[in-house]
Amino acid sequence: MEAKEQFKQLDLSNAFLFSLAFSDPEACALVLQVILQKPVYKVRVQPEKSILYSKEFRSVRLDVYARDSMEVEYDLEMQNEDQGNLPLRSRFYQAEMDAAALKPGEDFKRLSPSYVIFICAFDPFGEGYYRYTFENRCLETGKPLRDVQDLFEHQGNPPGGRAGGADPFFAVPGELHRRVRTEHAGRDRGKAS
Repeated sequence: MEAKEQFKQLDLSNAFLFSLAFSDPEACALVLQVILQKPVYKVRVQPEKSILYSKEFRSVRLDVYARDSMEVEYDLEMQNEDQGNLPLRSRFYQAEMDAAALKPGEDFKRLSPSYVIFICAFDPFGEGYYRYTFENRCLETGKPLRDVQDLFEHQGNPPGGRAGGADPFFAVPGELHRRVRTEHAGRDRGKAS
């Protein structure tokens, strides 16, 4: 198969295409808005951002790191295989992002809100939801700490092979496709005039 045909067969589960697609600030902001269901303004994107403190400790390579004009940080990760470690990886990535955010002596109040988002080709918790959202919460009062959120988006066929556009499992991917088509159509019309 020639290279052009191989390239046509790629989707966002391919690391190269994932980084390439989300390196576009407009595309990245659009996807973040759909996933988070809230406005995201003017993002700066850094694909494959590495965080390394010492060769003696494990480093992190974030698939796509973004920071918006409100100083909110985002880590978008594509996960193709279930290695059974997403909650711990999420915790580690969050800690590494936070450690890189403050200089010695800076007040913890300067930490920006941040999100670690895993877009999965499988259902990471086997419950049949397209999205799993986690936040730190007090068990006694139920109040959130409002510090970080971890999101796990499942983009693919649900367990058991259920299918159909009416299934809420497919709601976000359908909305994402609609919004991307609308955005690109609007941009193309703007370029033609």
